[in-house]
Amino acid sequence: MESPTVTLVARDRAILTYWRLPRPNGQTLSCTSYRTPAGLELRAGPEGGSPILHAAIATHAEAQRLAEVWRQEITQSVAA
Repeated sequence: MESPTVTLVARDRAILTYWRLPRPNGQTLSCTSYRTPAGLELRAGPEGGSPILHAAIATHAEAQRLAEVWRQEITQSVAA
């Protein structure tokens, strides 16, 4: 009898959270970089939920810059 084939699934791994923004509705938005099977990715959205924004990134410096752009965009849209 043959042994069943086991396939390991690589999981995305959080690397660094750049910011967390509490919302008046009690929800918190966050922006975190992840290591994925495809490389590095930056994601922003509600904690514990699906990301609203995401982008492939090449470096930590690129992630920092993009995280700051997204934070400014989100805080400006809330203030408007």
